[in-house]
Amino acid sequence: MKTVDIHSKNKKFTAIAWALAALMLAVMIPLNLIFGRLDLNIDMTQNSMYTLTKTTTDYLDSLDQQGVVVDVYFLTPMEQLEGEVEVLALYQTLLAYDEYDCFNLIDIDPDTEPQALKDLNPDGFYNLSDGDFMFVYGDMVKRMPGKLMYTYAYETDEATGSQSVVSASFNAENYFTGAMKSVVEGMEPTVYFLEGHGEIPLSKMSRLQANLGNYNYGAKQLNLKNADAVPDDACILMVAGPTTDITDEEYEKISDFLDKGGNITLLMTPNDAELSYKNLTALMGEFCIGMEYNRIYETDSARHVSGNPYIFMCDLVPAGDNADTDLTGALLEDKSILTYMPASRSFYSMFGSNYDTLNMDTLLATANTAYAEPFGGTFEDPEAIEGQELYLAMYSEDTMRINKETKEGAKMAVFGSAEFLTDDAMKTDYYIHPVNLFLSTITWMYNSDVDMNIDNKDKTFDSLKVNSEEAATGYIALFVAVPCAIALVGVIIWLRRKDA
Repeated sequence: MKTVDIHSKNKKFTAIAWALAALMLAVMIPLNLIFGRLDLNIDMTQNSMYTLTKTTTDYLDSLDQQGVVVDVYFLTPMEQLEGEVEVLALYQTLLAYDEYDCFNLIDIDPDTEPQALKDLNPDGFYNLSDGDFMFVYGDMVKRMPGKLMYTYAYETDEATGSQSVVSASFNAENYFTGAMKSVVEGMEPTVYFLEGHGEIPLSKMSRLQANLGNYNYGAKQLNLKNADAVPDDACILMVAGPTTDITDEEYEKISDFLDKGGNITLLMTPNDAELSYKNLTALMGEFCIGMEYNRIYETDSARHVSGNPYIFMCDLVPAGDNADTDLTGALLEDKSILTYMPASRSFYSMFGSNYDTLNMDTLLATANTAYAEPFGGTFEDPEAIEGQELYLAMYSEDTMRINKETKEGAKMAVFGSAEFLTDDAMKTDYYIHPVNLFLSTITWMYNSDVDMNIDNKDKTFDSLKVNSEEAATGYIALFVAVPCAIALVGVIIWLRRKDA
């Protein structure tokens, strides 16, 4: 009688279990269908990886109310991102932006839609790659490299030298919302090229102008003799190869610009004229940089172009141990490109009353086989310089002359020549590093991206470090063998009890 009761109870419990399972299916299947039609997504990530911040939603709502529409071209088909876990945050973020009328997302496949890419960039002005973005509103265009979307941190295994990702930072929202604001409000930082002193005109630097456009900077010429001051929209003042000095009045205008935290680059091509760059060297002196009146050539035939010792090899200088800025580190990683400079003069650091408030370092230097011959200037008995390194490019930041907008100090960069920036020079491969170094100083002086103060969103990667084969065996036993053993015990117990 007892056995019959047990079997009856088992059948009763089995029936209840089946009924509950059927009820669960009856509820879950319709719910899944309903939520599938609603296309409802819930962001369960700890830092709201897939959800736009209030800063962004408020700004996009305001643009929608104004009827503003920005065309956002994405040079990758969206379907390529849909199933990729590594870029899921970018995919979901783009969908979230695209829900707003002001953000008109247009994805392009550069491989299958070459004409669309050509229409977007008819003059080849922008250097576009797969994954890049273009924000277009009226005449305003802002290019955004896709590589900016994520920043990765790596850990190197000391034993094998292999690297693994330990964390990733998703940066897109601050860039996207900033780009929207930039094109809608016409915020294009402008690099002004000084004229009126024999400088190289912009018409001979069209390739450089295109490069600046790729970095989202405008380029204009400026005659300070006819202007009351350096324009308010100037982010950098460029002086490219002057053959005469600036006037006292121009010096005052530029000095006032620097006092407000402005930035200036001086590209001082050697000049054999018997003149003194009194005012330009005075500007350099304010940043504790001195300039030589010389022209450098290389005495080692293995370190200059055949038949022309004035186009010579030089070296990128690693950032100093105490340097606050590293402008050469990324370029030094590329060992395949040699660095050359055309006929150049040299600079040196000098002591001034504000020396302790400056952040300064050297960017380019010669080998000690270079020779600096006196060239131009007004010294009665100039001396040559030989047997030592000569500085071809330097930078300096005055931390006491603060820019109210960027909260950074006034900055100066000097190069011993402007010739490497001309269209003719940029047709060759000699000056790839100097050009890229010059562009690095531009972005260091003034970041063209509008900062919306939206924090990046960090994603951590869980990892398990195994230091030995014995440890690996132990982990296998823990995560595989133990669960299997527990499951086996459960099966045995069930088999013994099912007919009890």
